Amino acid sequence: MKMKKSFLIAAAIVATMSLSSASVFATESPVPSASVVSSNPGGMHPMSDYLAVDNAKLNNGGNSWSHKSGFNYGRIYITNASSQTLTVYLSYRSSSGDKINIGTWHVSGNDTLTLNTTNAGGQTFYLDYNTPNGTVSGNVNVRASDVPL
Repeated sequence: MKMKKSFLIAAAIVATMSLSSASVFATESPVPSASVVSSNPGGMHPMSDYLAVDNAKLNNGGNSWSHKSGFNYGRIYITNASSQTLTVYLSYRSSSGDKINIGTWHVSGNDTLTLNTTNAGGQTFYLDYNTPNGTVSGNVNVRASDVPL
């Protein structure tokens, strides 16, 4: 009887430890990130991809898009058709609803910028921009993929 009671107590302790350790390892999903890529990036060809933004005009209101779940990678192509330097701000909407800045970049007049994003699946992104004189001109394309681009 004493052996059975000791076994039950040990089993209860092990069960409690395993339940409490599961909550210790629970984490939020990784936050999105972005990095600049070379002017001729090449790279892998995705197994599956789609255009999240297809040749949208830059406007004073900015652009936004959502990556479908499972498409954790993206490539953002920005063309600045103005002679002014374009300042670009990329952000996403966090699970708490806050708009979180990922990065800020500058695109020279009449130039382009290419950014790669990771941990993008299921996220809503915002691309805001401005120039010194307040006039923006150009376009943006965003490709979402299930493999790194």
